[in-house]
Amino acid sequence: MARYTERSLGRQLAFQFLFSLEFINTPWEHALGEFWKMHPAALTDDACTTEEIPVIKRAFAQKADPVKAKTYAETLITGVCESHSDLNAYITRQLDNWKPERVGRIEWVLMRLALYEMLHCSEVPNNVIISEAVQLANSFANPESPRFVNGLLNKLANSVNKEEPDTPDPDTP
Repeated sequence: MARYTERSLGRQLAFQFLFSLEFINTPWEHALGEFWKMHPAALTDDACTTEEIPVIKRAFAQKADPVKAKTYAETLITGVCESHSDLNAYITRQLDNWKPERVGRIEWVLMRLALYEMLHCSEVPNNVIISEAVQLANSFANPESPRFVNGLLNKLANSVNKEEPDTPDPDTP
């Protein structure tokens, strides 16, 4: 099982790749190899101001096993890309008083990524998934985004929890 650091770095790498897909017209399978050649964790180094610490130089990233982080990122990327339409439909159903086109690209990517993880990575608690998505919104989106992301992901988490089938109690005959 991946440690926190690998998952955290893996989520960021998955986010970076999935966000890049918003701007290219290339099948994700072809783009993924090129993405890894760019050493994506280091890409944010040049984008940081003098008072910011690039992700690759943060303590958690330096402790992370890059192979495990990449493996977790690829799991998320594959899952999100293969279920893109279903994730969008699920999110759209939860957008009360919001038209889908009002939601920014960063927020869409964060929602898809977090929702996929909620639905398919049961070993990760939803509150951790939401917290990590909010941190990514803090790093990459506008100042209002973290609140929006937090609110919608909490709603999605409640919806996901309601849709999970009840498992029978093994002690009940």
